Amino acid sequence: MPPDTTSLTKFLANGEWHDAEFKAARSALPKSVFETVSAFANTKGGWILLGITQSGEHFDISGVDLPDKLQNDFLSVLHADGKVNHDIAIAEHRFLHDGKVVLAFYIDENPRTRKPVYLDGDIRRTFLRKGGGDYRAQQQDVERMLRDATADRWDSQPFTRVVLSEAFHPSTLKWYRNRFHAANPGFDEQQPDIEFLYDWGFIVRDGCESLPTRAAVALFGSLRGVRNLLPRPVLDTQFLGYGRREDMPQTRWIDRIVCEENIFVAWQQLLAKYLFFMPKTFRNIDPKTLERRDAPAGLRVFREAAVNLLMHQDYGDHSRKAVIQFFTDGIQLWNPGDVFGSDTRLMEPGEKEVRNPAIAMAFRRIEMCEQAGTGMRMMHREWLALGNSKPEHHNDRAWKAFEMFLPDTRHEWGAVNTPQVTGQVTGQVGAGFTPAHLGQVTAHHASHHASHQVIPQVAEQVGARIARPDEPVTGEVTGQVTGQVTGQVTGQVTGQVMSLLKIAHGAHSRKELMDAIGLTGRDNFEKLYLHPSLEAGLIEMTIPDKPNSRMQKYRLTTAGKHLVEQMKTTNGHE
Repeated sequence: MPPDTTSLTKFLANGEWHDAEFKAARSALPKSVFETVSAFANTKGGWILLGITQSGEHFDISGVDLPDKLQNDFLSVLHADGKVNHDIAIAEHRFLHDGKVVLAFYIDENPRTRKPVYLDGDIRRTFLRKGGGDYRAQQQDVERMLRDATADRWDSQPFTRVVLSEAFHPSTLKWYRNRFHAANPGFDEQQPDIEFLYDWGFIVRDGCESLPTRAAVALFGSLRGVRNLLPRPVLDTQFLGYGRREDMPQTRWIDRIVCEENIFVAWQQLLAKYLFFMPKTFRNIDPKTLERRDAPAGLRVFREAAVNLLMHQDYGDHSRKAVIQFFTDGIQLWNPGDVFGSDTRLMEPGEKEVRNPAIAMAFRRIEMCEQAGTGMRMMHREWLALGNSKPEHHNDRAWKAFEMFLPDTRHEWGAVNTPQVTGQVTGQVGAGFTPAHLGQVTAHHASHHASHQVIPQVAEQVGARIARPDEPVTGEVTGQVTGQVTGQVTGQVTGQVMSLLKIAHGAHSRKELMDAIGLTGRDNFEKLYLHPSLEAGLIEMTIPDKPNSRMQKYRLTTAGKHLVEQMKTTNGHE
């Protein structure tokens, strides 16, 4: 609930959005009010206010004529048999303003076991809240909610589409068992694989038949097993030569790998690319092996974020795939599947519900992730300690997806005054993924360097065995960059500032600018985008003597307009 439910003006100032809906309802309930009830209950909850009319972009308090009758009608219909399929938690409040009564009802989000919430006994009348509107859920939206509502988890179900003898990838099982026995001494290392999998719940008995679980095939499966289980890739990893908010260039990516094998192979391939592209930090020499101890500074945080993506995605969703994008100003991880439990407890310690408990425990048994309930706090703490901005995350209940962005502002990789460069990345240890290294990068060169020089030195630190050149490494690896990074402007202007300048045509409120960029965190927007633009004299306030005015808007200065035009000319735009 909003912290101050007595302030009607606060609602009006914020307007309709994902957590507030206004209805006139002067003398009767509009039928659409119950669609909003369904939408709020299926997403993150929100307020319905009756007695508010809209005039253009403004909202006015009109009040309701018979508040007691309207309130009783609303509650009695909701509690009547057949209107909604699940009970809904509702809080009520009345506002009195200049003699006019406004009724407010807070519709709480239903728990996952009581979703979807639909109307009139028709599951096709399921609604979702997206932005400031209610939208009828599509079939795949309903299926996602039904899948999450079941008591039996997807990964615990037996899998029957391949025979047991063809279900597993021997090299993956060997890699996993080596890690398992190192982390859990005392177990029989000579135990046959089938017995090992049976003991740990990855094989189940159905009468006289032994069947692998979905988790077993997803984690350790052969190519045949995984392709019969998942008709879409496990992971799509892209290395991009531009900032997250910058326009996509003609060359979309520098390197890309789409993994269609099992989860642990996906991790190994991802780690190989990560170690090749990211800057390395020399620490010391291992006294036993006399090898360098060097790894990217953010490896622990990235590993936790990537493993979370692999553990918690909705593998039952065959229409979407997980994507990791390495931008020049940070790393974005997108997952099909929202937070399984309450996202309000995301940063709290302690055990939480997970979508794939068997897959999650497989990672935890080999110590490839933080203890349950500590990972998010560790990532925030460690990322800030490296001098970066706070990690951003967005849990989208409507689209049932989770997104995290790890901003790297230390190197200002998106700066527009990057000198013109060409050439080829030589793969030397310490070469970083920055515009100065965005020359020609081939998949063969990356794989050769990663397998021979970088990976053996740090693989054991992160729990991964990486394939050597004589071992098959599959997945689509594409992309070649031959373009040039150009630009020469006076002063240091970051990619975030340029992203703001590009969309600041006319006068816009802070919220409008944040929406256009795609940000939800106000602090991050002000720190990285707005304040630097104001201080550089590229953006100005429309009401400079009242900086905190709710009517405040921002527009380009003459210098800002000149810079935008200069960048268009530099990039060859008309």
